[in-house]
Amino acid sequence: MIKIVQPPEPLVSLDEMKVALGESGDDRNDFIETLVMAAQGELDGPNGWLGISVAPQIAQITASAFDPAIRLIGGPVFGVTIDYFDADGEAQTLSDAGYIVGSDGTISLADGAEWPTLAERADAVTVTYDVGIDDGDDPRVALMRTAIMMHVRMTMDMWDPETSRKAIESIVRPLWVIP
Repeated sequence: MIKIVQPPEPLVSLDEMKVALGESGDDRNDFIETLVMAAQGELDGPNGWLGISVAPQIAQITASAFDPAIRLIGGPVFGVTIDYFDADGEAQTLSDAGYIVGSDGTISLADGAEWPTLAERADAVTVTYDVGIDDGDDPRVALMRTAIMMHVRMTMDMWDPETSRKAIESIVRPLWVIP
């Protein structure tokens, strides 16, 4: 199960969204901010329907074992820490020299390394990882920002959800990750 331990900052600010909506007053600020975060949450991140994290955030996966291989979804992944409970039930942190994170997010053993013996428990392994794009000039950030603004606009204009989804998909198609 994936848990977001540090949610992302909004990719679209309130002021930017208000300009895009033609809003000048402040009476709907809370509503607009809520719609921005809802749209971002639906599209972006390990739990979003695009399968990619654009906004930097920290996710966490727990598992009972290292096998089958643990796959970190919602990449790009740029930082990993693996904590585990050893056979004596003591909390440990695995040295990053002992594993490799593949471009698909799969964690595998480094050459010559062995997985440690684990305690028998459902949460024996906890992988905490940073995902997202930390470069504001990356074109994927602009695509996601546009999709979020479009999502909010269409929600406020009460577009048919299926029509809205198709329009948003046309913008974010270059971001789409096929698992």
